[in-house]
Amino acid sequence: MENKIIIITGATSGVGKATAFELAKPENKLFLIARNKQKGEELKKQILGIKPKANIELLYADLSLQNDIKKLASDFKTRQNKLDVLINCAGLVSSERVETKEGIEQTLAVNYISHYLLSHLLSEELKNAKQGRIINVASLIPPIAKINFRDIHSKKNYSGVTAYLQSKLADVMFTYDLAEQLKNTNVTVNAVHPGIVKTNLGVETSKGALQGFVRFCMSFISITPEKSAERVLYLTNSNNLSKITGKYFKGGQNPVKTNSFSYNLDNRKKLSELTKALIGEK
Repeated sequence: MENKIIIITGATSGVGKATAFELAKPENKLFLIARNKQKGEELKKQILGIKPKANIELLYADLSLQNDIKKLASDFKTRQNKLDVLINCAGLVSSERVETKEGIEQTLAVNYISHYLLSHLLSEELKNAKQGRIINVASLIPPIAKINFRDIHSKKNYSGVTAYLQSKLADVMFTYDLAEQLKNTNVTVNAVHPGIVKTNLGVETSKGALQGFVRFCMSFISITPEKSAERVLYLTNSNNLSKITGKYFKGGQNPVKTNSFSYNLDNRKKLSELTKALIGEK
């Protein structure tokens, strides 16, 4: 897929950064989303230092905040009327519970709500493309992973790992639902597990046993961001996926199944209704 307009969230580090470097070609117009202006400018400088003909614009938003996401979508729409690929790559894991000023548990806000809201806000621009693609960078979904609908903000017995898995499971379930909603359009929606990636995700925001586990994974069983980005790039570029939607990929070129909780229609309906309430949508 060439001559594309592409948005990448979480672009200043890890998988998002590696993906941005690979897609930074003169034929593509990249909109890289950053929260920190200094990091955004540094990333742009790094890419242009290697690929001086790359076409890059920076947009800024705190993706834990819905108002910022809405402004981000509005800013993009003033620049473009179509979008070929939306790569929702922003993510975090934290050993301490943090609530945003909008009242959302931060892990849920960044890993799920931002993907949900930005995808919906830019759906018309994606439909204006020849073949729009939404790629949600998710995670491994264990068989036991589930969503606690009675305490989705993790106010009781907070666990960084549980909150992270819950948010990523929600992201995958949203992928399935949105694909169903857009099945009669030119837009596909898929999720991908990037692997256990050697990044700073979780190292700076975790403490104690969680930080020890994260460091162990980074040292012994992780893959490089560049290797992980190959999984995202496959979903971005492969012509074989132009009609494939509502699937979850895990390192190969063929989709795999997630756990039974993610496919349960009652669970997906509960998540959809709860999400709409969280973002003030009727």
